[in-house]
Amino acid sequence: MKPSIKGAGSLSRKLTAILLSTVMLMAGAADNSIYVDQTGSGATVTMTQDGYGNVIRGTANGDNTTNAVIYGDNNQVNISQVGSNNTLKLGIQSTTGNGQGNPTVNYSVTGNNANAVIDINANGQNTAESNTVNVTQTGNTASLKVGVIGNENSISATTAGGASNSVTANINGNNNTQNISMTGGGNNSATVNQGAGGATNGNSVGITAVGASNTFAITQDGGTQGNSVTIGGYAAGSALTGSSNSVAVTQNGSNDNTATIGITGGSNTVSVYQGATTGVNNTANLKISGSTNSITVNQNKP
Repeated sequence: MKPSIKGAGSLSRKLTAILLSTVMLMAGAADNSIYVDQTGSGATVTMTQDGYGNVIRGTANGDNTTNAVIYGDNNQVNISQVGSNNTLKLGIQSTTGNGQGNPTVNYSVTGNNANAVIDINANGQNTAESNTVNVTQTGNTASLKVGVIGNENSISATTAGGASNSVTANINGNNNTQNISMTGGGNNSATVNQGAGGATNGNSVGITAVGASNTFAITQDGGTQGNSVTIGGYAAGSALTGSSNSVAVTQNGSNDNTATIGITGGSNTVSVYQGATTGVNNTANLKISGSTNSITVNQNKP
């Protein structure tokens, strides 16, 4: 079954598309696919897939490498996939600014070996603002990649009940917020790059995790307002819990960067680098509890 959705409209038009595909799992065959090419503002698009090898993509010819694209401002996208080997390729192309609505993508996936790409701005040519992306992954070996160009966007990714999951986020803009929670198993990884296209201000990253052998790498290139990272937490009861984790935080910029890291467990490796071109206002707060941990903090003025 290969449903497709194509449409166009204006700000006053609200399109609701609900696609439900249910299949029997037979011989491990891949079945459900949805092709999306939606143009128009104020749209609500809801897609639900239940089966093996679900696909949401941007071409009708079986090419799973091209993003499904939704063009327009203030669109609401709700996606649910259940089953193994799911694929989501989604691009949101908008010019929405602060005070003009809250474009939202809600994505829930349950099953092993899921692969999701969410690109806010699709081809990266414009600037999107005030978008909210909420992702919930349940299963093993799930991969999520999120890219955003714009200001005041909020990204939330929760991975639970599995191992060897990964979250990669590349964000370029000011006052963006990313919160990542990874629990349920080990060998998970989170990689966050903020300001990869140039110095950005007022961005924050928060990571909570439970498990062993996880890897977290955060890079922030900041301007005059600085950026912040919180992994686990300095307060009692909020620490990242587990052993043999690797945490690396790199913060560059003018000044005022803050890193707060709290870990409970042994054999963890923590590395913090903070560089400031002017001033000396970088702050690192670390609370580490456990044996044979390795901790390196480097603060300097390049």
